[in-house]
Amino acid sequence: MTATAWFLAGLGALPFLAMAVAGTVSPAFSAAHLGGDTAFLGYGAVILSFMGGVRWGRALTLAEPALAAEQMILSVAPSLAAWLALLIDRPWSLFLLAAGFALQAAWDWKSAGTGLLPAWFGRLRLTISAIVIASIALVMLA
Repeated sequence: MTATAWFLAGLGALPFLAMAVAGTVSPAFSAAHLGGDTAFLGYGAVILSFMGGVRWGRALTLAEPALAAEQMILSVAPSLAAWLALLIDRPWSLFLLAAGFALQAAWDWKSAGTGLLPAWFGRLRLTISAIVIASIALVMLA
């Protein structure tokens, strides 16, 4: 399962990298064929929301009701941040996505350290989040 998760997470990072590089090398190509900033923000919002959904799913398996409720409540924050990022202008939308991915990665890393999530998942989230945040930074600089 770990290898599958790494493979799929890597595939999920590819659109970030492809759109960021294309937008830097050829903004006209990116806008005409890849959807430009709209597609980048949309994909970022979808993936950040997905990460919140991962945490919601984990909360469903917790035996302690108070901890499960806390995790469910917190798991909604990435979706709300992602939705807000779609509504605000650049560069704030990109800053919000980057912050969302950074906070989600920190939460996942901490949870992996305490045993709430598997240790390998914390490493995966830090690695993929670094790629995503670097891609967002590249888009911001383009």
